[in-house]
Amino acid sequence: MSPGGGGPGPTRRLGPARSAPLRLCYSTPEGELRVAPPGWGALGRSGDRLTTAGAWVPLPPGSTVARLPGRAAVGRRDVRGGGDGDPGRIEALPRTQGVAVAAILPVGHLRLLLPAHGPSDAGGPALPLFGYTALADRAGELVVAAMRTDRFEWWRPERFSRRDLPAAVAAAEAALPGNPVIAQLRTCALTHNCYTAQNTFHRRYEAALPTSAACNADCLGCLSLQTDSGATTPQPRIARAPGADQLLAVAAYHLEASPRGMVSFGQGCEGEPLLRTEELLPVVRAIRARFPDATVHLNSNGSRPDDCVRLADAGLNSARISVFSFTPGLFAAYYRPRGYTIDDVCQSARRLHDRGVQVAINLLTFPGVTDAPGEVARTLTALGAVEADQVQLRTLNVDPLWLLGRLPRLEPGIGLGRMVTQLRQELPRLRLGNFTRPVAATAVPAAVTP
Repeated sequence: MSPGGGGPGPTRRLGPARSAPLRLCYSTPEGELRVAPPGWGALGRSGDRLTTAGAWVPLPPGSTVARLPGRAAVGRRDVRGGGDGDPGRIEALPRTQGVAVAAILPVGHLRLLLPAHGPSDAGGPALPLFGYTALADRAGELVVAAMRTDRFEWWRPERFSRRDLPAAVAAAEAALPGNPVIAQLRTCALTHNCYTAQNTFHRRYEAALPTSAACNADCLGCLSLQTDSGATTPQPRIARAPGADQLLAVAAYHLEASPRGMVSFGQGCEGEPLLRTEELLPVVRAIRARFPDATVHLNSNGSRPDDCVRLADAGLNSARISVFSFTPGLFAAYYRPRGYTIDDVCQSARRLHDRGVQVAINLLTFPGVTDAPGEVARTLTALGAVEADQVQLRTLNVDPLWLLGRLPRLEPGIGLGRMVTQLRQELPRLRLGNFTRPVAATAVPAAVTP
């Protein structure tokens, strides 16, 4: 288990029994996974509510079970199950017995509930930035509150061996000596296990082109720079912005082996690429002229609509714009933006769409916030207005209680599963998923419907 060490305990997989009760799981002080005695029912969290509503599915392959140090495991104590508390009373497992656990899901799955746990002991630092998901035992099988949202043949890290990665990194370093993009991606690929960085070295699918050391927002869940949470930054930001020639060299290295592949500006290990539009314009033009079938992609906060248009006119043909909320106050509380608003973000998406760019909205989801009725209504309206091609349903990686303490309170959520159903019903042309596809139809194998 991580963070905190240890491995799975004696929980057994005995096959599905969907009508069986959900039982509380916890970690012993030694890091072993355990199931609480009969009478301790599992719970998940949706905003301020503790609940089990929604789908619970077997723990997906590639998941990690994490212990949450200093956080008490919280469950529903039922005297009929052999406990000695009031029937149905919510209680915390004694700290001497163990702490809370959660699942961290592979990309392609949507978290439906947060783990139920108590606050940090003695006001300790926030949890590391992972997508903590409610975990339980059901008839001897580990299950999670989640749903599958996407499958993509080229995004299956388990199919590719890491044994040949060091050689691929060495080959890129020999071909592009002293290139700061390669130096940054080396750490991302070998230390942080970034699959996009690894693909850059293997010269397949999507190449990462970290572009900017600065940003015009201070997001609560920023993966590359945490200013006030105390949480460890999982993908430290590139220290110095590379030059246009250095970016182009890496792009050409990748696309020479995969001319219909993808190169993307804007990664977890950097700031906002739109702050470097002047440097990106000649890079985009050169890539488009040399590799006409390539997907030139931008991952962005969408803060500068005019710059988005200039990049599109230069040859950008794909963009993914991240949004936590379309509500101005909630948007500002999460992003803490400098010099832009949610209206600018929506304008960027719409203007890119109008120029024929493939547009995806990267919707950062959080149970009890994203699915609040008002939030769902505003999301549906905004997605219809910008005419996005795809919505990528991403689990927001952040300490749940730390984030909730910094956001305004909202009405109870309807459930993320129900929200997904509404998206499909009311915006049928909109593709839902997790992965950006190359624009060229023959660039990679076709998607598999989840």
